[in-house]
Amino acid sequence: MDLQLRCAAEADLDLLAEMNKHLIEDEGSTNPMSLAELKTRMLDWLRASWQIDLLVHGSEVVGYVLYFYKNNPYRPHRREAYVRQYFIRREWREKGFGLRGIELLKELRFKNVSAVEIDVLAANSRGRSFWQRAGFVPYAINMKREL
Repeated sequence: MDLQLRCAAEADLDLLAEMNKHLIEDEGSTNPMSLAELKTRMLDWLRASWQIDLLVHGSEVVGYVLYFYKNNPYRPHRREAYVRQYFIRREWREKGFGLRGIELLKELRFKNVSAVEIDVLAANSRGRSFWQRAGFVPYAINMKREL
């Protein structure tokens, strides 16, 4: 499968905001941000210490990943990555691009990383299933009570 990572740029902001909106819908998030707000947030991340890569097949963008590097708080010599968003566009799902993207990240971006951390919404059973297939296991449970 021909899949490559390409660093996102400001020229990709409209596409990133659109994909982020679809991610929010698909995972069942309560995030109310508009496309314009999501675009601004993506720009802020691009200009900060976050990394954004597009997953590209031929000339088609099939998804994106947003992540940053950090040191483990208990073992500062261990470099880790936190993946905040990982998204495969709807029309490219169930074709192996999601898992291949994870492997590419391991090979190219996370080769000097000892662990990768993610968060998955509890109601997102499809997302949890994907991450388990990718080799991730539950570590902590974040609980919430609306008041």
